[in-house]
Amino acid sequence: MWASIKIFAMIGWRNLWRNKRRSLVVITSMALGIFAMLLSMGIMNGMNNQMVENTISTSLGHISIQRKGFQNDMKLQNSFVPSKELKNILSDIHDLKAFTPRIKMDGMIRSSEASRGVLIMGIDPVHEKTVSKILEYTLGEAAGSYLTDSEASDILISKTLADKLDLLVGDKVVLMFQNLQKEIVGTALTVKGLYQSPIDSFDKYVVYTGLQNLQKLTGMGTKISEISIRVTHRKQVDKVVEELRNSIHEPLFTILSWKEMAPNLFRAVTIFDTMMYIFFAIIFTTVVFSIANTLIMAIMERFHEIGVMKSIGTSPNRIGAMVLFEAMNLGIVGLVAGIGVSVLIIALLAYTGIDLSFYMESMRTLGTGHIIYPALKSKDIIASTFIVLTTTLLAALYPAVKAARIKPLEALHHI
Repeated sequence: MWASIKIFAMIGWRNLWRNKRRSLVVITSMALGIFAMLLSMGIMNGMNNQMVENTISTSLGHISIQRKGFQNDMKLQNSFVPSKELKNILSDIHDLKAFTPRIKMDGMIRSSEASRGVLIMGIDPVHEKTVSKILEYTLGEAAGSYLTDSEASDILISKTLADKLDLLVGDKVVLMFQNLQKEIVGTALTVKGLYQSPIDSFDKYVVYTGLQNLQKLTGMGTKISEISIRVTHRKQVDKVVEELRNSIHEPLFTILSWKEMAPNLFRAVTIFDTMMYIFFAIIFTTVVFSIANTLIMAIMERFHEIGVMKSIGTSPNRIGAMVLFEAMNLGIVGLVAGIGVSVLIIALLAYTGIDLSFYMESMRTLGTGHIIYPALKSKDIIASTFIVLTTTLLAALYPAVKAARIKPLEALHHI
């Protein structure tokens, strides 16, 4: 059996190159199709990765420890005092890279020109930069600097918000919010610096001030809203969440991963992945017609030859198998060429990035940043291999059946 398969594979390979120009045209079209498919998947993967990482690096973190109920209702009453035991547990987890305390609350910022509803984040400037990229996003130079003192009456706002409120570094703003006793508090803060993140909606809504300053203004004492955690790699999130849930037995707390804090974002990424595979499976079916046409032409050229083979006792199944092997050889060569080119070019683009500055505002709306770094996953190569070989096999079925049904007498008289 294996000897027969080997023989038919060799015959299929030989037949593939009997008309080199035609075969190369089909192989090239397949390789280009595979390259376009994998490059598109790589760009979409890069956009999804950056959209998730940018969200994690601004507001979410990989994991958050909160008081139960805070996720759905950001009231100061849903706060807690972090114990020494909790900090020790966090310090002992191997894959946990860093953690920082935060206060999150709704409020309003007012200038002499306008006012805006905002999310106020009280941060520890030293620890915050180990979890988020707010320091990296701070513009510096004429745009001021990052927060340095947790107790100072300073505020860090986005360049977008500064433009809306007509503010410059050094200007005073009024921040209004409810304190722990549900009383309206207004305080004057100095604009310490401006930042610009890759996420437009985040820039329009979030302001930063020192943790201790906000604790004093709200009457929270040493209470915080959450502990935001960064792990060594996003793949470790579920493992670390499980470790934390097994180690922290305080019923007051809830431990949430970024997927649970941003379920819509997680669902969007999953849907994008699924849609890409369905889309390219549909698009690549066009290759069916190219391969089928090539094989039918090859059969017609070898009509007499096939008649001779059937006359000397070659079974229709073996004739059909010969055509199938020829098609699979065609598909495999195109697949290897397409994947080889794709891997090299995507690896280069992953290093240099694709600059989409001319779509800056659109990319910031998506939250991806204007430079996209394509990423190719092993499952993309596996999926493309499955799609190509399946469509190639389907394309070869009709020509194989047609060849198997050739009548010897008719074929021998064919000119």
